[in-house]
Amino acid sequence: MYGETMSEERSARGRFGGLGAIFFLATLGGIAFYVQEQSIPEDRDELRKPATVLPNVVEDNAPPPLAWRDRLDLGAITLTPILEANAPTPAPAQANPGAPAEGGAELNVDPAKALYVQDLADGHRLLYTLDPVLHESAQTIFRNRELPYAAAVVLDLRDNAVLAFAGHSSMDPQVDPLEILTTAWAPAASTFKLVTAASLIENGAATPDSKVCFHGGLQGITDELLKDNPSLDTRCESLSNAIAHSYNLVLAKLTLGHLDQRQLDETASSLLYQTEIPFEFALEPSPAHIPADANSRAKVAAGFWHVDLSPVHGAILASIFARGGIYQPPHIIAQVVGPDGSDLTPPLPDHSRALAQSVADQVGAMMVGTTKYGTARDSFRDPQGVEFIPAYDVAGKTGSLTGKRDPVLNYNWFVGYAPADRPEIAFAVILANPAKWRIKAHYAARRLVQIYLERREAINEARAARLGLDKLDLPARDPETGALIARASAKPKPSPEPSDEAASANEAPEAAEELPPVPGPLPSLPGLD
Repeated sequence: MYGETMSEERSARGRFGGLGAIFFLATLGGIAFYVQEQSIPEDRDELRKPATVLPNVVEDNAPPPLAWRDRLDLGAITLTPILEANAPTPAPAQANPGAPAEGGAELNVDPAKALYVQDLADGHRLLYTLDPVLHESAQTIFRNRELPYAAAVVLDLRDNAVLAFAGHSSMDPQVDPLEILTTAWAPAASTFKLVTAASLIENGAATPDSKVCFHGGLQGITDELLKDNPSLDTRCESLSNAIAHSYNLVLAKLTLGHLDQRQLDETASSLLYQTEIPFEFALEPSPAHIPADANSRAKVAAGFWHVDLSPVHGAILASIFARGGIYQPPHIIAQVVGPDGSDLTPPLPDHSRALAQSVADQVGAMMVGTTKYGTARDSFRDPQGVEFIPAYDVAGKTGSLTGKRDPVLNYNWFVGYAPADRPEIAFAVILANPAKWRIKAHYAARRLVQIYLERREAINEARAARLGLDKLDLPARDPETGALIARASAKPKPSPEPSDEAASANEAPEAAEELPPVPGPLPSLPGLD
């Protein structure tokens, strides 16, 4: 799908450093403004506001900042081996994962049996949730395909822990990869159709089987195409097929006839647009400005104009549908150990309901069509129709927008989750491809899904690893049941003074601190092609 969005205001953002970064923003802003055959009229363009003008909400009773929170640095993380229980402490590892050690030799740490740790100068130690294999695989895909700009975020749906957090820029190495991951620099394009579909179902305006007849509109949408014309409107498609194949006019006409500004805006807000999402790294809110004008609103609903999306928000959006309408902010820190060995890990973010489960489930079912027979089919099946992931379906949504100015770039999205029937991960991939693109986002996402499925048991095991002052190890397991054996914290809290009632009851000694719950074994994976 080709959309039209973003104005010249995007070039005013100065959050990227360096002259090359200024070129990055100016180029993307110009490209996005001059897309398609349409231009944004001045009276409609005033609706477009950069996300950076949204007010910063300061809580009067906000807790003091954590001692480590403002010192997270992805460039300082170290690939640290996971040791078996009671194994000896290894020699100090080298910082900068993947960098050659002194003398030119590579540090001998197996990423498949390691996690990332950041050591702070004051003695704090931070354990990241990232899976090194999945994370570096995304980086390798981006490097090998020489993509100008790219980002991939993969979430573990058990608690929305971040498994991959890869940002890439080959067009301008000065651009900070973190900015590519956390800012809403790319138009949402047809991924916004998921918001529209949810709003239509939530407001009782349509079902997945609702049909619309139309002609044209496979690329741009004109006001004339939005008018019903029985003599020309000979093609009729359901909402379900429109999500799978990204048919613009089906979503646009359904919105024109059944959704007002308030309804679409409320659904967008419930799906975290215009919202500050809590995360260890600051996230720019994704703007979604829904026009009051009916025709303009219909075009926005189909993925044109006024809507941007950050890669992190894209993965969260997919996670809401995967989790039956439940929203939980993501987190990238698994554990924090203080200088004295105390466990300072913050609690997991609370979850809340963003959509009714029936709405999320219906939209999710439509997303499966994208990979089975829709716009992402070619990345999930070979030319003979043989599935690349034969044992599982994947739910997803594509989005695409192509500019007209040199250097011509195509913004290419794929957001989704897998496996579709029993979701374990949600993801978002955004590529800014050159005119002659080498891969699309749904290909990169499919490869990441395959890698995850191959590593799911190892990832599950690694989540039990615990960080100490000098090593990272797995807790001991019961030899008969395989269950993790809880252990006391490095610096246990003092016991409270016993009351008279407790003293007379001959209570048992205080139990060792429990480990976070770890799900049971996941089903084994049949062989992949």
